[in-house]
Amino acid sequence: MLNFEEALGIVIERASFLGRIPVALEDSAGRILAETITADLDLPPFDTTAMDGWALRAAEVQKLPASLAIAGSLFAGSMPKSPLAEGTALKVMTGAPMPAGSDAVVPVESARVLEGGRVEILEAPKQGAHIRRQGEVFSTGRPLLGPGRRLTPADLVLCAAAGRESLSVCRRARAGVLVTGDEIAFPGHPPGPGQIRNTNGPLLLGTFRRLGAETLDLGGVKDGRTAMTSRLESALALNLDFLVTTGGVSAGDSDLVAEILSKLSAEIVFHKVAIRPAKPLLFAVLGKTLLFGLPGNPVSAAVAFDLFVRAAWRRASGITPAFPQAVEAALTASAQNRGGRLAFLPGHLQSRKGRLEATPIASKGSHDIAAHAAANAYIVLEPEASLSPGDRVDAYPGTEETTLG
Repeated sequence: MLNFEEALGIVIERASFLGRIPVALEDSAGRILAETITADLDLPPFDTTAMDGWALRAAEVQKLPASLAIAGSLFAGSMPKSPLAEGTALKVMTGAPMPAGSDAVVPVESARVLEGGRVEILEAPKQGAHIRRQGEVFSTGRPLLGPGRRLTPADLVLCAAAGRESLSVCRRARAGVLVTGDEIAFPGHPPGPGQIRNTNGPLLLGTFRRLGAETLDLGGVKDGRTAMTSRLESALALNLDFLVTTGGVSAGDSDLVAEILSKLSAEIVFHKVAIRPAKPLLFAVLGKTLLFGLPGNPVSAAVAFDLFVRAAWRRASGITPAFPQAVEAALTASAQNRGGRLAFLPGHLQSRKGRLEATPIASKGSHDIAAHAAANAYIVLEPEASLSPGDRVDAYPGTEETTLG
């Protein structure tokens, strides 16, 4: 049985880049950038006024009140017709280019227009006051964004400023989810004797959609070789990037997923990992499709997705690192791992007085969806660990890429 690091490394190694596609700038928020965005000009492209006021020479208005001749006015989008003459002030609107010869702007409220085409300056400005200098935000040739970044609306502002109308982004992953088991009751069908409602389907489909994947709900299939072989064969024919099943990977008589996948020519890369929960995790490959057989218990399925499926998706999307590093936190309560496998416990991370703290959340096991929903992180405990309040632990925060957070 592989340990966590070995299994994770194998999954990441087998994940291939999904490829690039062009997308219009306005449609690219939330997509994963697949190129470097470089500034094609300075921003601002010229010295510009930061507010409505009067462009002038600061040295000419240090003794107040000071009176200057009005040289005209200039709006944003227009260029000065000539340098500013000595003893004059040009009325400028926010965003207008600064005329040559000027070195400060006095706000309109700090000046008073006089008769005879003159303006009285009531405030002595410092040189450079209220001027946005050319290139002060970024200069031509500066890299602004790099590949592997999930684009935010603020990023699109940078791209637009760099003159981009379209971007090269990672192709969306195509992912399918198939829920197995006689015990699963689907929406519209009240649970019969011995049945439970389908919770894994919404869990996994919702997380894939939050990743931005194109998702296919493959529904459910009853236990049994004939039915499961037919459904898995149909699912594999879809040529998906990710195929995730739940249930059927433990050691029971009806746990047939590994056997059937192998008969359908899938390579069983590994089956079982020394972690708790999610020990029965199955990882297989067929062509370009990565197959993850997750345990049926919902918390086990969630942990397996957050640790392994997410890492494969990040690698395939060009995001580095494929598996984010843990953060270190101080326990607020005692925590034990009485087993011989690495444990990922539900917990709550918060910052208090400049220190990151981790609070374990009591859980009744891998079926306790209430404890999982209350968590915003996984607390990692080494095998046979027994820790006290104040001890340091590793934790993995929930993010928009996980079932938590």
